[in-house]
Order: sequence, then structure tokens, then C-alpha cells
Amino acid sequence: MFKNGWKMTALALAAVMVGWLGLGLGLGGGGFARAQEEAAAAAKADEAQQTVTVQGSGTIKVDPDIAYVSAAVETRAATASEAQKQNAEKFAAVEKVLREKYGLSGKDVQTMGFHVYPEYDYTERDGRKLIGYTAVHSVRISVRKLDEIGALLDAISQAGANRMDGVAFGTEKSETYELEALKKAMANADAKAQVLATSAKKQLKGVINIVESGVSAPITFGPTAKVAFDAAPAAGYTTSVQPGQIEITASVTVQFEMR
Repeated sequence: MFKNGWKMTALALAAVMVGWLGLGLGLGGGGFARAQEEAAAAAKADEAQQTVTVQGSGTIKVDPDIAYVSAAVETRAATASEAQKQNAEKFAAVEKVLREKYGLSGKDVQTMGFHVYPEYDYTERDGRKLIGYTAVHSVRISVRKLDEIGALLDAISQAGANRMDGVAFGTEKSETYELEALKKAMANADAKAQVLATSAKKQLKGVINIVESGVSAPITFGPTAKVAFDAAPAAGYTTSVQPGQIEITASVTVQFEMR
């Protein structure tokens, strides 16, 4: 009886081994690889179900600490050399005002363009006819005493700057403000993720990935200043320019793990 029992056990083990062998042969190399891929995909899908991805944004408003005045000296004459000569004389007077009256250094006045070009008149009888030349020297002036901008516009206008192309406001502390905006963006992302996780009856475990989507600190532009070119401002009045505030915005995309 013992011998018969042992034979039956051996036969059962052999059957199991044949079954496993048949399964392996049935899958083959390709079948086994597919099984691995399906298992990995299932694990990945399960992992994806345990994460939440949100986008957070943060905005801060700050007072500008610098202004950029765009102005130009434009002169016209019969010849190119004469137009350029007159332009140089007027621009020298503008520079003198900026340097002596407002204490600006050379690095605060940047030439943005210098052009001398011909001007033509068109008539049906004569066609195109040269009538003279125009010289334009445009500059960007950096001003840190914002309460002096209006008076500065009037002063350079009287000195010879006969074109005002606008005033832009910015900050020289952009890096500090950008970090503050990023902190607010991360706090916003965390708050969103908490709400979503709670709604899904889950809890946040931690941050898996963070991508900074960008920080914008645009320069704000004021309207083009209206300055009387041919007459001094009325007594007691100057051009009024209001700086307002600058908005600095940061955004992040954050992936959280949930449980």
C-alpha cells in the first residue's frame, strides 16, 4: 500500500511539472515578453491612479523702482550733413540736461537708434523730388527717481528732444520678487492637490515631480507723454506720469503621490 501511495504521489508531481512545462512552451519567448509588458502596463496604470497633477500660479504686485523714458531728437535740413550736425547739437543739449540737472551717468542713457534718411515729395508732374534729409537719434533713459519723470520730460523737450515715444516702468529687484511669486505658486498647487485628493477620498503622500512653467515680470508702459515742443510748460505745471504697479506672475506644474 505504501508503494502504491508513493507511486500516486510521484505521478501527481510529474503531472504538475508537465503542466508548468506546457504553460512555458505555450507562451514561448514572444508570449512571455508580452506577458511582462502587460504586467508592466497594469502596474503603470495602477501607479497613475495613485497620482494627481495640478498647475499652481502665484501673482504679486509691487511698486516699480525704475522707469525707462524713450525719446528722440529729430532734425531736418537740406543736406544729410547739415541734418546730422543740427541733430548732434540738439542731442548734446539734451545730454547736458540729463547729466547736470538730473545727475544721470552715461550708462543711464542708451542710444536705441541713429538714422539719417532722405525725404521726397511726390507730384503728378514731377514725380519723386528730393526735398531734404532727416536725422533721428533715439535714446532710452533710465530714471530711478520716479517723482522726477514729468519734470525730466519737460526739461529734455525744452533742450531739443522733440519726440517722446513713451514711458515704461520696471523693477531692478525682479529676482527677489520672482522667488516670492514662485512660493505663492507652490502653495496654490498644494491647495489644489489637497482638494482633489480629499474629493477622491485619498491623502497626499508627497511631491513626485515639479516643473516650473515660467515667471513673467513684464514692463508696464505708460501712455506716450504729451509735451509742448515749441513752448515752455505753463508756470507751476509739469507733465504728469503715474507709475502704477507691476504684476509678477509665476506658474508651476506639480505631480503628487496619493495613498
